[in-house]
Amino acid sequence: MEEYKEIHIWEFSPKLTFIRLESKFRKILLSKIIKDIGSEPRTVSLVNKLSSKYGKRKEYSRGTVYNWLKGKRLIKGKSKKVNIPLWALIEVSKVLSKSKKKDNKVMKKIEKNIVSYTSWGKSNPIRNPKLPLYLTPEMVSIIFNFVGDGHIGRKEVCCSYRQMNEEGLNNFLSRLKNIFGNFEYSKGEFNNGRLNIPRVIGDFYQYYFELEKTNTFDARIPKKVKRLKREFLVAGLFSFIVDEGHVGEVITIYSKNKKLIEDVKEIGDKVGYLCHPIRKKYARERFDVFRFNISIKSYKQIHLDIQNLSKGFPNCNLAHKNYKLLEKIR
Repeated sequence: MEEYKEIHIWEFSPKLTFIRLESKFRKILLSKIIKDIGSEPRTVSLVNKLSSKYGKRKEYSRGTVYNWLKGKRLIKGKSKKVNIPLWALIEVSKVLSKSKKKDNKVMKKIEKNIVSYTSWGKSNPIRNPKLPLYLTPEMVSIIFNFVGDGHIGRKEVCCSYRQMNEEGLNNFLSRLKNIFGNFEYSKGEFNNGRLNIPRVIGDFYQYYFELEKTNTFDARIPKKVKRLKREFLVAGLFSFIVDEGHVGEVITIYSKNKKLIEDVKEIGDKVGYLCHPIRKKYARERFDVFRFNISIKSYKQIHLDIQNLSKGFPNCNLAHKNYKLLEKIR
């Protein structure tokens, strides 16, 4: 994976990411922080001062720091896990390392001792995380699923992805686990064509890729994604076809969002596929969706691109729609 850019934990959203550290390391780290700063009260005072950089209004107490040290707290007689905000780890690592950089030596040790990370509230954590992450075509392909049949929730609404075809849904799940690590999900909802995604994954995509909106009429492909190399764009286009495309005599790609389908066609043109102009589709004489076609003349190149991607990323393909493509090129 050396050829792909590493993405470290300090590049996640500092305000929305919460970290669980290996127990022994956590106790040593927090104890050293308190010792180096001078006392628990001084540590709390510093944490509250640093929190203002992140727009935090909450006043942290000695109890908070003590709970971070223990990794748990008692609520109505029940023990609950306590995770440490990423912003707090970043800031205290700067103090301990005497460095203003996020990628300081202390923060690098912290990353190696992360056993899970999560978002706020009751979000499912990523366990045994794969850190650092890598900016790969597989990672980028997930963006196109989010703007297709996916949704990044806000507030109490969770992140999710809908795909009624089991092979397509398993393909998406496999890519997520390969990128991030293990997480729990509802088998019942999965069997009904829905995958609830840990909120921290949505937070990551919104923060790192500046993926602001994924709802039907406002979703866009970020400019920083459209500037990536061809293999990234091809992987993303395949994901979008799985969600919003039909493979037949041509590949027809649909969307009610004109700006989004313009983004997708721009990518199709950029990777060298023969794409026809965007047109309106009507149903019962009323506007239905925008659509454009990729010519059957591009099928052999698409198949070759799938084969090339599969060498490193076997799930970057057309999932259950691969068979339809193969029928047309045999």
